[in-house]
Order: sequence, then structure tokens, then C-alpha cells
Amino acid sequence: MKISRLFISLTLILVAAYSIAQVSVRRTLPVGWRLPRAAEATGAWRKKSPTRFLVVRGDFDGDGRNDVAELLVSDSGKSFGLFVWLSSVRLWQSIHRADASLGDLGISLLLPKKFDTLCADDPSTCDPDAPATVDLKNKAIEFFAWGETSSIFYWDSTAQAFRDAPMSD
Repeated sequence: MKISRLFISLTLILVAAYSIAQVSVRRTLPVGWRLPRAAEATGAWRKKSPTRFLVVRGDFDGDGRNDVAELLVSDSGKSFGLFVWLSSVRLWQSIHRADASLGDLGISLLLPKKFDTLCADDPSTCDPDAPATVDLKNKAIEFFAWGETSSIFYWDSTAQAFRDAPMSD
């Protein structure tokens, strides 16, 4: 009886320690970057998302584990970045940065399907290597300016890197 209680207690302690380690590792942000403050992410439109269009979770690289994408603000507050935590490599990757405030910028989750990009309608507006279509095999990140432009950031398994494609201008 005492052995089984000890075993259960040790098991619970190990599970709790593992859970805490997972949360603390994932939440350690890249050096020089922080979570947006409430004043930096305002607008009634943000109330349409429980994460205020600042965080999305999904399996971006197809390894069967959830990854996290977040819009972060530089410590100086003068720029923002879109960062992804891939659970397979357990590191933050910067996939987009700009010297601007968050303003009306947000991210949302895209489910796998085939999309025509902006380049399908007007190739002259795109870089020569930008795709006309994107056939998502995994979940992806839509990066947008509310009511204006949008792009898709998706995992390219051949290149083992994120790619982007313009969706609207």
C-alpha cells in the first residue's frame, strides 16, 4: 500500500515537473523581444479572437506536434516580429520583421487546402519566384493588416524553412 502511494506521488511529481519545464521552455521569448502590451494591440476587431490575433497554434511542419506563432514587439517598441516556435527543434525562428508598430497587424490560423495567391491574378505585382498557388499540406499562418493586405507563411518541407506568398494587396 505504501509503495503504491509512493509510486503515485513520484509519478505526479514527475508529470508536474515535465509540464512546468515544457511551459517555461516554450514561453522563453527570443532575446530582445517581448509580448505586446495591451496599448500596442488595440482595436475592436481584436475582440473577435481569444488571442487578439497575436498568437496561433497548429502543426506547421507536419511532425504531428503543435507549434506556436506569435507577434512580438522589440524591447525598444520600435519594431515587431513574427516568430514561430517549432516543437521539433524547440527554438524560436524569426520569419518576418519590420520597423513599425503592431497597429492593425495580426495573425490567424489557416487550415490545409489549395489557395490561389495574388500572383495568380497579377504576376506583374509579384517577385518572379513567388508562387501563383499554394497547396498547404499542413496548417499555416495568415499574416494580415486588418481589412487590407495579407500573406501566408507556410512550411516548405523540401527546403525545411518557412516560405511566404502574398494573398491580397
